[in-house]
Parts: sequence; structure tokens; C-alpha cells
Amino acid sequence: MSDSEKDLMIATLNKRLSALEAEVSALKAASPGIPEDVLVAISAAVSAYLGNDGSVQAVRFAPSPTWNSQGRKALQNHSIR
Repeated sequence: MSDSEKDLMIATLNKRLSALEAEVSALKAASPGIPEDVLVAISAAVSAYLGNDGSVQAVRFAPSPTWNSQGRKALQNHSIR
């Protein structure tokens, strides 16, 4: 592949990328986001209507220095248990 073919391919890809970015930004502007609390309420209502018990699959804590340090202390505890 010659340099001119590579340059043409790069220019074509850049043009396509610009068009896609413009389309995505137009779609984002046209449809406002649904607030998280409304989405959770709708999901809970649909789940209850369909008879799902809704068991918890995973819980994640927000990263903070306190959680990190407590986890390290628990893992690096060398005392006899």
C-alpha cells in the first residue's frame, strides 16, 4: 500500500468519523436523558409486574481512601487468628 493510498484511507476515515460524531451529538441533543430515579422506579414496577423477586447480584462501594485503607488493613493483618 502506497503512502497516497494510506493518506486517502485516513482522510476517508476521518470524514466518516466526523459524520458519526455529528450524528451522535444530534441524537443526544434530541433526546434528553431519563433521570436515574425515574429509571429505577420504572424498572422496579416492570419487575414486580412480571413477578421477578429481584435478588441482589452484586454490591459495589464507591472508591474512597477510607474503604481502600480498611481493606488493606484487613488483608495485611498478621495477627494470629
